[in-house]
Formats: sequence, C-alpha cells, structure tokens
Amino acid sequence: MPALNVSLSADQLQKRLQDRLRGLNPVAPNTVLWQQKGNRVLLFVDSLRTRLLSGWLLCSVDMQADETGRQTVQFVFYLGATGAGDGLHAAGSVNAANPQASQLAEVWGQAVQRVLWDTVLDALEAFVSQAAAKYPGQPIAIHGFQAVANAFSAIIIAGDN
Repeated sequence: MPALNVSLSADQLQKRLQDRLRGLNPVAPNTVLWQQKGNRVLLFVDSLRTRLLSGWLLCSVDMQADETGRQTVQFVFYLGATGAGDGLHAAGSVNAANPQASQLAEVWGQAVQRVLWDTVLDALEAFVSQAAAKYPGQPIAIHGFQAVANAFSAIIIAGDN
C-alpha cells in the first residue's frame, strides 16, 4: 500500500495560522477585532509567533481588551513526535504569564485555540487532497501526523488497509 509523507514548513504553517486569525480575509489588516457576547478583543495577527519542535506546536499572539491592555497569550499543542505518539492523537493548552493575560485566556482562549487548531486540521485536509490527487480512485487515510523541528508532517496511506 503506497504511503505519502507530506509536510508544511513552520513558515508556511504560520502564514496559514495568520490567515485563519484574520478570518480568511486576504485584505484584512494585521489587527482584527473579534466580538462575542458583549466582549471585544483586538488580535494583533502580525505578532503571531509559531515554533515547531519535536512533538510540539507553540503559538503566541498578542491580544488586547479594554480591561487588560496588550498581552501575549501562548497556545501549546502536542502533535506527536517521531516514534513517540506520532499517531492520530493531539492535545492543547493555553498559557498566560500574568493576571491580565489570564483574563484574556479565560474569555478568548478557547475561541483562539479552536481557530489555531482548525488550521492544523486544514493542513491535514490539504495533505489528504494531495494524496487523493496522486492516487486517484484509491481509499485514502491519515496514518499519523507529527511535529518535527520546523515542520508539521503527516503520513497518508492509499489503498485498502
């Protein structure tokens, strides 16, 4: 059964993450306003910093509400590493360095985390599409995904298991 190893560099993934935070609007500014249930937050999309390490995706982004001022909130995703959890499981958490950042994380952390995670899922969908184009008519499945130094990668298999 054929296998395809596909990946995105950290730079490519960061651009996709920024695009998602902007709402997939190519002309959106680098600072966007999110609103929900009477709460508002500014996201400084150009402040997004992404690091891919063995097993980990680390994202930090500056956010600002009237009550908090501008703060950095970190989003940590475990994506598996080669030979250690490189399957179909992942985990995520939100880190805040001070009470103001914690306040932002409490109100906005889950929403921002979801948008960032959706970007990872979009990358996996693109990987599956690549495999489907290369192996037309064959069943396609994700065998596993992982973060390696400076890249997010997956192994996609084609054919019957």
